[in-house]
Amino acid sequence: MTLPTLNFLTSDSGFWDYRPAVNATGDTVVFERTPVGGGAAALTTLYQIADFSAPIPAPFLSGASPPQPASQTRPDWCWATGQVAFNGADSNNGALSVWQVGPDGANPQPIANTTGFCYPTWSLDGALIVSESSAPTNEPRPRNAIFDIATSSVTKPNIDGADPISTPLFGGMPTVGPNNLPQIAFAGQPKLGGWAGTDIANPVYSQDLNYIFLNAATNGGFASAPMESGAPLTNFSPNYQARAPAWSPDGKTIAFESNRPFGGQTNGGNNYAIYLYNLASKSITQVTDPSLGGQHAKFFPCGKKLILCIHHPGGTPATMGIAWVDISGLLAG
Repeated sequence: MTLPTLNFLTSDSGFWDYRPAVNATGDTVVFERTPVGGGAAALTTLYQIADFSAPIPAPFLSGASPPQPASQTRPDWCWATGQVAFNGADSNNGALSVWQVGPDGANPQPIANTTGFCYPTWSLDGALIVSESSAPTNEPRPRNAIFDIATSSVTKPNIDGADPISTPLFGGMPTVGPNNLPQIAFAGQPKLGGWAGTDIANPVYSQDLNYIFLNAATNGGFASAPMESGAPLTNFSPNYQARAPAWSPDGKTIAFESNRPFGGQTNGGNNYAIYLYNLASKSITQVTDPSLGGQHAKFFPCGKKLILCIHHPGGTPATMGIAWVDISGLLAG
């Protein structure tokens, strides 16, 4: 099987590059960068590349009052407004909140009342943010919640709802669908004791034991079902494992990462690859080689390319870089 060519924008042996996001014109990418071998002092911060023809990574954020957060992760670019939302913390393992900044990276600002929000993702118009939330409530933790920028408040504490057998869902890593919020795809799992061998008395969330779920608004509430109808809900099946979905601009395709065995490959649950799910035909197409551990793919505005992070073929350098791939030949006509 011939997979699309990886076009690397970063290939630095001194840095791990991760979680990219591309702007509305498809010519600038923001991503996480962590120095290799720096221990706890090796803070993850946001970098950008503004010229794909001569890619030179440069720090993205500049100036701030209050000061920039020490750790900067999980960027998401709103194509309607140009704003970038990201997670800020006082250390790589510190408590997360959401910050926002304009396309020039100048003077990032914290968003009040967002402590515990992870993987912030914009609504299509940039007025709302949906995010994985672990704020203390009676809802499952984590779950996906909607936050209103104008009022600095949570308007919907849980838009995952329950699965078709009425089991509450853990959920995170949301992506907004073509009908805007509250339509999302997300990485989720039923809140079941013993799911994939986890604690029976105290169900817990694991990002490696997820399926992709699609939510639906029903009579003022929310319910969700697996993207792949064969995924069993009473016990975990590694054949449907998936996380970090990204909805295509035309709403026809969802890109996701998975460590599932696929197409006769024996993965063993160790390495992630990127796949495409066609919502009409329900077919799955492989994009990257599992041996390279591809993750966190997002669509370009044209819908025909993906930006992602992945290891370099042959292990040279032995770090993860940012790359783009042309998927136009893999999309249904």
